[in-house]
Amino acid sequence: MPRYQNISSIFLVGIIFNLFIESFYNVIVDINAHIFMNFSDILSLMPTLVIAASILIVEFFLFMLAKIKKSYKPFILLYLICGLRISSQFIILPSAIFIVNFLLLFTILLFFMAFIVLIETNDAYMLFSHFMGSVIIGLGIYFTLLVVNISSNLTSDVIKIIPTFIFVGIIIFVNHSLFSPKSVEKLLSDVGGKNTNDPNKKSISLFHFIILGVLFVFSTMWIFNPMALSAYDIINLNINGLISNSMNIWPAYGFTYYILLILITAVLSYALIVNYLFTLNQKLLRIIIVASIGLTCALTIYAIFVIQNDLTIVSSIYTSIMTIIGVFSIILYLSYLFNFYTFDSSKKLFVGIILFFVSAVVFLVLHMTIMWYEYMSLLNHLSIQIITCLALILICEVKDLRYSFNLKERPLHLNKTIIITFTAILIINIISIGVVAQNSRVESTQNPDATLMIWNIHNAIGDDDIISLDRIVQDIKKYSPEIVGLNEVDLGALKTSSIDLPSYFAHNLNMYYFYGYAFYKHYGNVILSKYPILEAEIIPLPLAVPSAEPRSLIRARLQVDTSIWTVFITHLSTEEDDRLIQVPFIVSEIEKETTFEGIVWMGDFNFEPSSTEYSLINSTSILNFTDTYRFLNSDPGYTSHFDEDHIPHKRIDYIMCSPDLLPKTSEVFCSLSSDHCSVITQF
Repeated sequence: MPRYQNISSIFLVGIIFNLFIESFYNVIVDINAHIFMNFSDILSLMPTLVIAASILIVEFFLFMLAKIKKSYKPFILLYLICGLRISSQFIILPSAIFIVNFLLLFTILLFFMAFIVLIETNDAYMLFSHFMGSVIIGLGIYFTLLVVNISSNLTSDVIKIIPTFIFVGIIIFVNHSLFSPKSVEKLLSDVGGKNTNDPNKKSISLFHFIILGVLFVFSTMWIFNPMALSAYDIINLNINGLISNSMNIWPAYGFTYYILLILITAVLSYALIVNYLFTLNQKLLRIIIVASIGLTCALTIYAIFVIQNDLTIVSSIYTSIMTIIGVFSIILYLSYLFNFYTFDSSKKLFVGIILFFVSAVVFLVLHMTIMWYEYMSLLNHLSIQIITCLALILICEVKDLRYSFNLKERPLHLNKTIIITFTAILIINIISIGVVAQNSRVESTQNPDATLMIWNIHNAIGDDDIISLDRIVQDIKKYSPEIVGLNEVDLGALKTSSIDLPSYFAHNLNMYYFYGYAFYKHYGNVILSKYPILEAEIIPLPLAVPSAEPRSLIRARLQVDTSIWTVFITHLSTEEDDRLIQVPFIVSEIEKETTFEGIVWMGDFNFEPSSTEYSLINSTSILNFTDTYRFLNSDPGYTSHFDEDHIPHKRIDYIMCSPDLLPKTSEVFCSLSSDHCSVITQF
């Protein structure tokens, strides 16, 4: 195959892999927004689920069971991928978005399956050693878009329009150059129907597909998820000026550091593997593989005791080391599979794809169950995943330690195209991070009359089941608040596409921020401020109901013109028994302040003004909070519990202030962006 065609195939696989990661995260957020959030009304979702399942079955039948010629499969699948990706960019209807993203994910899986079959038949398209290089290139493309869009990977983002059409153009060009039926038939005819599989390579087992499924979930949730990793690092505190200047080691948001760390580690690991480790005795190579996965497993388990609690420099160093070792071990294992095992049976590959899919779904469902019902740390679930991987790898590899691979002679060196592309992608990512750092400037203000907003954003999932970060940003900008409190905010959580929501909002609103996680590092509250945040802390709230969701309180001191304000933000429990002890607890925390001046307490309190909990707010002789909305308005000011016409029927969101702060106006703003209305008070 001509050199330019080999370059084209490397870029094509990289672009397709980028779309694969993107579609996976979007399918997860679609499932969360459209299915899990409406699970109580499951019957209304049946048409969407039936349509999605029917289309999937038809596509699976056409490309796997029907007698479609092998030479036509990649060509048709690539056009399907292009059409589906363009559709996902512009479709608005939630059910349609879910179907398109789900079908896109599955179609890409089918393409990779067809492509692997072609490589096995004739490696003129690409050597398997170059396949992993292409995957890393795809990861680099994906990370570049994450940096530019401040961690958002939603397919419908406006910023994705131009890159999407560029990718589609490249795919169509390469498709006609390399995968036209005539081109594929010619390459297949050159083989002459002979079995070109290396007889010294071992046939991949079905166990390996299960390992790949679990390892894929582990990687996307953790080791290759820069937003999730940054939740355990102090970098985000650094950019907001909340740690010593001597720790000023990174200019941008925390996830950008982990993007560079992952990319550099992946590139160096790939170079080390191809140029050195693949030349070792195969028994020694297997021992290194098992040892590296075992070390990743041990570090993940021990992380529960090291990085689960407070953010310190120790947690930052530990997370960085764990990332480096984890990326290396996963790149090594995948490279090993693709280079020393053969995918010699289409039937086995067919069953393997199903096992990959099922094993991934099982661990994703397990994750959702643990997260939603047990409120267990993410690290606990990750430990279950990596222990499962290690056990299965031991079963597959240790029993065959005596088996020796003797590959056919082939070049074991880095492809120049891959080297150049690696370098270019690293440079592009560094430049992008620099641009983001330059533009992440706070629009500070000296306005002594602050406007405050509190809003439960429902994980950025609107009341219409659409996740739109920009819609929330625009809603906030309508009131130009100097201080914003947000409830139900995720940071690197799989259920919201692993987006770093605090960084995204802070960047697009040009504000400082502090993230106050609740029961684990990826869910909680955030305070956004145009005033400097002098100090901030997270205070866990007590629970009376052991099975209830853990809650927390943010305490932040702000420099408001010449005054110091102390702002408390919380999201109280849905259980009354919990709230009956949480409100007095918060009152006691506020009473610890030197004076009851310049104090604001706001959030989703989950109780109405007629409740016992409300009466506890001013139950002591020291505190005398003003309910800003009730102080200025006579109407109920409902903020939650919408009916079918999106009209709220309960008031559970509040902005309270100390008597020295005089509210001038207070109003409620409702939109489709959330299942709560925001409360806005101007002082």
